[in-house]
Amino acid sequence: MGISCIAYAVSDANIARVLADPPLVWRLVEPEDEGLYLAEIGHDADMPAPDVPSLVYNGYERYLLDLDRLWDGLGTCLKACAPRMPCFFDDALPLAPIDVGYGPALYHKASAMARIAQACSAITEADLLTALHAADFTGVYMEDVWERRDTAVATCLKDGLTDFQAFAAFAARHKLGAVIHMT
Repeated sequence: MGISCIAYAVSDANIARVLADPPLVWRLVEPEDEGLYLAEIGHDADMPAPDVPSLVYNGYERYLLDLDRLWDGLGTCLKACAPRMPCFFDDALPLAPIDVGYGPALYHKASAMARIAQACSAITEADLLTALHAADFTGVYMEDVWERRDTAVATCLKDGLTDFQAFAAFAARHKLGAVIHMT
């Protein structure tokens, strides 16, 4: 168990829809479960259910990034590698004032994802390993794991970097933002 991070590439239009109607966040992070949306709007189960809205996605949306539990260690290393890059985790904004796991879902608009993609595209595995060995992981989630700085940790971080770079590049290429969901 632990706090895992997943993110979806989502259009600015769908981000705007959720910002305007916060219970829609459930249709984004748990699209198959209409009950979460109905509970959020205070629907009485004894009454007929209203129509449940859904979000309409273009063909590129919902591209998934699953960082599992390495999100905070990777974030610390990314900050060291690209200090001017917007931080994917710390600079994201709350999408709705609704707890959808561990806190609210967070988002970046497409313009931020384009900046993140550009900045992280230049980060190499060597840069990441240098950051792993130099970073201060005090207070970072799973601090004891990152402090080991061993081959297994390095391999996980390299895989996470590859996935993160691919996600950021995909979002930028298709002019999408991102929604981050901690579970």
